[in-house]
Formats: sequence, C-alpha cells, structure tokens
Amino acid sequence: MTENDSRAGALLGGLCLATAAYSVLQSLVVPALGVLRGELGTTPSGAAWLLTAFLLSASVSTPVLGRLADLHGKRRVLLAALSAMSAGALISALAADLPVMVAGRVIQGLGGAVFPLCFALVRDHLPVPRRPRAFVAISTVMSAGGAIGTVTAGPILSLLSSRWLFLIPALVSASAMIPVALLLPSGRRRAPEAKIDWLGAALLATWLGLLLLTISTGSPYPAPPAAVLAVVWWRHQRRAAQPLVDLRTLALPTVRATNAATLLLGFGMFGSWMVIPLMVADRFHAGPTLVGLVMLPTAVGNLLIMPVHRRLAARQGPRAALALGIGTAGVSYLALALGQYNLPAVCAGILVMGAGIGLAFAAVGELVVEAVPPTQTGVSAAVNTVMRTVGGSLGAATGGAILTHTPGEAPYATVLLLYATALAAALLCAVQVPKPAVPVPAVTA
Repeated sequence: MTENDSRAGALLGGLCLATAAYSVLQSLVVPALGVLRGELGTTPSGAAWLLTAFLLSASVSTPVLGRLADLHGKRRVLLAALSAMSAGALISALAADLPVMVAGRVIQGLGGAVFPLCFALVRDHLPVPRRPRAFVAISTVMSAGGAIGTVTAGPILSLLSSRWLFLIPALVSASAMIPVALLLPSGRRRAPEAKIDWLGAALLATWLGLLLLTISTGSPYPAPPAAVLAVVWWRHQRRAAQPLVDLRTLALPTVRATNAATLLLGFGMFGSWMVIPLMVADRFHAGPTLVGLVMLPTAVGNLLIMPVHRRLAARQGPRAALALGIGTAGVSYLALALGQYNLPAVCAGILVMGAGIGLAFAAVGELVVEAVPPTQTGVSAAVNTVMRTVGGSLGAATGGAILTHTPGEAPYATVLLLYATALAAALLCAVQVPKPAVPVPAVTA
C-alpha cells in the first residue's frame, strides 16, 4: 500500500466518522422521547419539538452551508458543522428545561450539512477509482449509524442516563474534527467577487421551514405562505447574478431525475423507520430493546451490499445501482406487508430493505456530485439531502395519519403497500437518469 493509499484511507475514515456522528445524533433521541418528556415535565407535543427543531434546522441550513462550502472551502464549513453539532449536543446534555434542550437541538441541526459535504469532499480529494467504494462506505455509515443509534439508546438509558444520548455524539463529533483538520487541505477560497445570495438564502430557509412545519405539525396554515415564498424564491434565483442554487444545475437531466427519485425514496425509507418499530411493538408486544434489535438487520443489509455496489457501479454505472436498490427495497416492503405476523419474516424483510436502501442512496450521492460542476458540488449534494428529508417527513406524516385514522388490523399492511408504491414511482424516476455517455471504468478491488 502506497503513502497516497494510506492517506486516502485515513481521509475516508475521518469522513465516515463525521457521518457517524451526525447519524447517531439523529437517531439516538427517538427511542428516548418518552423518557425525556418525563424528565422535562412536558407534553407529548412538547417532546416532539426535540425532533421537529432538529429537522427544521438541518433542512433550512444545509443548502446555505453547502453554498458556503463551495465558495469558502468544504473543509472549513465541515469543521464548523462538526463544531456546531458538538456544542449543540453539549447544550442539550446540560439542559434543565425544554426550551434550552430544543435550542441545543437547533444548533445540532447545523450538522445536516455533514453528509453532503462528505460526498463532495470525496469527489474533490479521492482518485476516480476509489470514489465508488467511498460513496457506498459513507452511505453505509449513515444508515448503519441510524440503526445502531436506535439499538444502543435502550442500554444507554438503562446503564447511564438520558444525558449521555447527547454527550456521546458530542464526543464523537469532536473526535471527527481531528482527522478532518489534519488530513484535508485548507482549500482555496473563490474569487473575492463571488458572494452568497443572502436574500435567496433567507427566502429558501423561510419557505422550506414553513413547508416542513406544515408536514411535521399537520397544521395547514403555514402551507399558503410557503407556496407563495417558494415561487418568489424561484423567480429570484432565475434573475440573481450569483444565485444560491443554480437552477440550471438542478435542471440537468441526471440531477433532476435523481432528486425526484430521492424524494420518493425518502418517503418510503423514513416512513418505514417510523412504522416498522411501531408494528413490531404492537404485533409482538416488544419492548424498546427488542424493537432496536429487530431494526439492526438494516445495518447488516447495508454492510452486505457494499461489494455488490462496487462491482455493479464499476460495470454498469451508479444508474443501475440506483434502480436495483430501489427495486430491492420495494420488494422488501411488499414482503413485509404480507409477512408482518411472523417475526423472522419481518427481520428478513428488514435485512433486504437495508440492502436496497443502502445500494440506492450510495448511488444517489455519486450521481449528483459527479453530474454537476465542481463549483456546485456542495450545494447540489445539499439540495439532494433536503429532498430526502422532505420526502421522509412526508412519508412519516402520511404513515402516522393512516395508522391514527384507520381502525382494525389493516393499517400496517396499508402503509407498507403505500411505501412500496412510492418506491415504484422512484424506480420510474431512476430509469430516466441518462446512461453514461462512455463506458464506466473498471474499479479495482
């Protein structure tokens, strides 16, 4: 192994650690909402703000940070995002009341830019033959970290305290800053005349925040102003000399089709992560520890699919990997809808789902960052991440509404079939991604 190979491997390890910090922070809190509600003396709707605040902050800040990264250096912005995650987690860990803990969650949400920035940095600093493996490794860590966070939340609550749900990610975030700072070059700032479109950023943050507020709370009132401001933002971006998001980049056939597939893929993936734990708890009278263990095959499926993605992307390109991943996940939802009364069948379905989701999302990141100009990788990857978040919010809200308002034994199968339908639509979008113009070069093992 050469020195360059060692350095590339160490750099990838640092990016994976940064991704793991965000992924674990995102998922650790979910199983503990009941405990935190009791400790803080708040209502269920108050406790829900621990998730809503994080989601809103991550969604509205990610595109802005992505653009800042394109202009002022991805390393610099990644370190800032990791610092915010660590500081916000520490604030939440020390919080004595709900407002302070929610404030900490808002600061933690700035880490939403970590995942797309890691993808963009892979393109900037790793040689072409190593990129497919790096993309799938980061995607695997993102999915596996979420599953591991869900599994370990119960033992952390039992052996330590709820505050360690924040302290552990704070330590991981701080640790991830070390390899990023040491191994990544500082990068060059863009020309002095390159500026941030702050009006476009404010409009985007406002209408996107109102949209997600509508989805997460179920209130219709933020929707009309969100729609009006979205139109205003779109027109402003078309006219701005230096837009926050270059709409011509978003209109590229590969980016357009991939973002549409990501939205629908997020609808099915995040929704299922809410519905399947509820189904396991209800059908099999499982406690939090067993529910976490049942979800663990998601991470196993992600790990098992890594060699498949590498070979498939090498021979046929990430477009084929995206289509196969979506199709595999869709089949798993159909199987789960039919086998939900059998716990081994549920575990098998979750294993296949994890493999499909991991394959698809690794391909999504690769397609977006390789299709856009180098000056747009940060913001384009960030927009794709927001598409996944919005889709996931819609999937979770829709699934929750069906479970709430549909009586009897049918709701779980109905929701899973709905997610399978969303993935079928995502597959139609995936096949619209243009084929590579030239043969994809082979990737060495």
